[in-house]
Amino acid sequence: MRARARRRSVAVGLLTLACSLALTGCLRMPEQGPIVTIDPPSGSDTQPGTYYDPRPPTAGASPQEIVTGFLEAMKATPINSSVAAQYLSTQAQEVWKPERATLTYSEVNNPVGGREIRVRLVDAQHYDSRGAWTHPLDSTESTLEFPMVIEGNEWRIDAAPDALVVPGSWFDDRFERASLHFLDPTSGILVPEPVYVPQGDQFATALVQGLLAGPPAGLEKVVRTALPPGLTLALSSVPIDKAGVADIALEGPLGNQAEEVLSEEMVAQLAWTLRQEPRIRAMRLTLNGRPATLTEGSQAEEIGVDAGARFDPDDLRATSDLFALRDGLLVTGQLDDLEPTTGSFGTRRFGLRSAGINLAGTTAAGVSNRGTSVLVAAVAGPETEAETLATEVVSGATDMLPPAWDFADRLWLVDRTSFGAQVLVVVEDQPRGLMVPGLTGKEVVSFLVSRDGSRLVAAVRGRNRDSLLVSRVQHDADGRVLRVTRAQEIDLDLEPGGRIIDIGWRSPTSVGVLTGINDDLSQVRTVAVEGAPGDLDTGGASRIRGQATRLVSSPVEGESVFVLGRRTVTDLMNPGLQLPDLDDRITWLGYAG
Repeated sequence: MRARARRRSVAVGLLTLACSLALTGCLRMPEQGPIVTIDPPSGSDTQPGTYYDPRPPTAGASPQEIVTGFLEAMKATPINSSVAAQYLSTQAQEVWKPERATLTYSEVNNPVGGREIRVRLVDAQHYDSRGAWTHPLDSTESTLEFPMVIEGNEWRIDAAPDALVVPGSWFDDRFERASLHFLDPTSGILVPEPVYVPQGDQFATALVQGLLAGPPAGLEKVVRTALPPGLTLALSSVPIDKAGVADIALEGPLGNQAEEVLSEEMVAQLAWTLRQEPRIRAMRLTLNGRPATLTEGSQAEEIGVDAGARFDPDDLRATSDLFALRDGLLVTGQLDDLEPTTGSFGTRRFGLRSAGINLAGTTAAGVSNRGTSVLVAAVAGPETEAETLATEVVSGATDMLPPAWDFADRLWLVDRTSFGAQVLVVVEDQPRGLMVPGLTGKEVVSFLVSRDGSRLVAAVRGRNRDSLLVSRVQHDADGRVLRVTRAQEIDLDLEPGGRIIDIGWRSPTSVGVLTGINDDLSQVRTVAVEGAPGDLDTGGASRIRGQATRLVSSPVEGESVFVLGRRTVTDLMNPGLQLPDLDDRITWLGYAG
């Protein structure tokens, strides 16, 4: 299904281009043109669902007016660069590739220059050819240079950036946040990579084109693709018929794949990527003009978008039950019906203060009351008396945070030592320390690991304000963790003194951040895990009465999101629901993962 999280833009104001781009006074903008059901184009943004065909260059326009018109023309709706190209010289038109990137901005500063016009974009952001956000533009990158030339007695732009350059508000209204689905290095699970693609008829086409382009640069050991390089769409689009079947005609080399054969992994990548388009219920696939054959040898005229369930990025095996420590014993079930587990942690008191449950709900890791050791035990009752004891996998620690698990049953730990955070991964009861540049040695408040094992997210205490950091985890084909990349900060725009109380997954690609506003008010913001600007609208309340202490959430759609107070419990997705006070015997509460 289509991604549910829509971005709320942080800065959406746009200066009126008619005046702000003039060197002196106001430019006189066209008062007539082929505009249908839209506000006048004098700087105001067009609205989604409308048709806007910007006016081409007018005779005698100055260099400043040409640049102004060029920026205005890139706001064509539906998205189209043909009018914008008319502001370029013949030579520039031949080499201009606006599909290579998208630059967004909140405002445009006055241009300067004569034969070379310079324009600075305010709050500029960069998205790559797939639509993936990459970074905010610095002061140098956000200054665009337009060399001018006279062609046919008229000024034209002789070189333009290879990008669509549009207001952030225009972009937010016309682009949808979705995910391209690749595979982890073991091909055991799908890993979603967020992108922003055009809404409407271009949505499915953009997703398939992005998927065929392969994994983003630099993530070769984080994700892989089963789709052979060089494979392209034979048609210019992905048509969807009235029955909800998408026709995907692929052509190109198939690498080691047998001719016209689609592997299960290839089908899963396409199905999970296209199921975000609500009109699509199935795919009709051809390879080099012939109907595709599945790996097992069968030909399927239609392949449902529910194919590839075993690669579910939320992990098909994962339990939806809650787990808690009550009177030091592990219990499970629903919030109002928690029953003791039958394993060691549910029948014997080991003096645990927090826990982490693997995704299948079969194994638990418990942190001792002093935070110095971590024990692992089966959640369900043992078959023999010898299995009743827990295994100590870490001892001599300083202050362990609650553990996390990924789909491969790798146990992730963060020890808050006197020298700062140390990250560990435990595989088959053997712990290994990992250096995480930018995170190791910091004061970590809370941390998460994505179920697909590709992302490590941490809330870090700062002197003036807290920060949210994300790293990517590199693996080999056997699932061994190779390294964790340098942590990058997600800009939360926290005020000085802003503190993060807790963090939790809201989807496989978004994180909920619980912060305190004052003594009687807390809030949960949902941010994009890749760091794209603005908050995501994931539904439910964002502000909660009372002093919050913990966020309990999972990446699975439909599962309750709880904000815990000292005794109170609020269901973020149903804030009007009166929930009983939290049992004061409960010291930890969480989902699997």
